[in-house]
Amino acid sequence: MFYKLLTTTSILIAVVGSLSFKNIWDPAILDWKIIDSQVSKHLIQNNHDDYLVELIRYSDNGIFYYEVIENGIRKGFVVTAKAPSKYNNFDFFVILNLNFKIEYLEVIKYRENWGYEISNKKWLRQFSKLTDSMLGSKNQVQAISGATISVHSLCSYIDFILEDLKNI
Repeated sequence: MFYKLLTTTSILIAVVGSLSFKNIWDPAILDWKIIDSQVSKHLIQNNHDDYLVELIRYSDNGIFYYEVIENGIRKGFVVTAKAPSKYNNFDFFVILNLNFKIEYLEVIKYRENWGYEISNKKWLRQFSKLTDSMLGSKNQVQAISGATISVHSLCSYIDFILEDLKNI
């Protein structure tokens, strides 16, 4: 009887534990310290904290569009998203100026054992060379062996974001 109760309890704990680690994403739990430091570094002139980041749109596929405002003047955009990799999703954010040029891109959390190379800041810098007229970033971005799915996913999301921002 004791072993049956112990086994049932263990299974119940395992099931409940797996539910709590489900891959659910909420922008409220993002590490905004990382985003804040990069926004002030790339969009704000004097690197001060006197600016506002307001949600302006939410897309059905989990993309959040924010507007960066300093002293009542729009400075650019911050977009956060969750893109699929092979088995899980990864979180990233992109900072764009008013001309929709990518100022900064960072993968916040990558949840796979393979393909984590897309988090490399040096590799991500190549996205800042892309412009609005260079959609189809899959053809413009260097491939990474072992991260093909993640690279294609990130490129597709960046293309979608650049195209979608034109309509906002």
